[in-house]
Amino acid sequence: MIRSTLAAAAALMTFALAGQATAQTLVTAKLEQSVAERTRLVAGSAVFWCEGEACVATVSNSRTFIPATCKDIASRFGPVTAFESGTRAFDAERLEACNASARPAQQAANN
Repeated sequence: MIRSTLAAAAALMTFALAGQATAQTLVTAKLEQSVAERTRLVAGSAVFWCEGEACVATVSNSRTFIPATCKDIASRFGPVTAFESGTRAFDAERLEACNASARPAQQAANN
């Protein structure tokens, strides 16, 4: 009885810690142009806070680190120079596709 209780407690702790690690996964978009003031953007089922030359979101789902999210950010703020989540990052080809929808730099700077 005590063993099964301890095993159940250990399993719950493992799931709790795994959930916290997932919840803390950052998705970062580095921008070519600086954002004039801190701006909130909802993209890829997550809230990104954009400031300076980066947009950052803490997410808990897999729908955030996808091309559509990168395109949403590029269309709002201009070209994205890097799109990363943990150890994963878009390669040059995916960034090029992301930036196909980017606003021209001058228009993004005036946003």
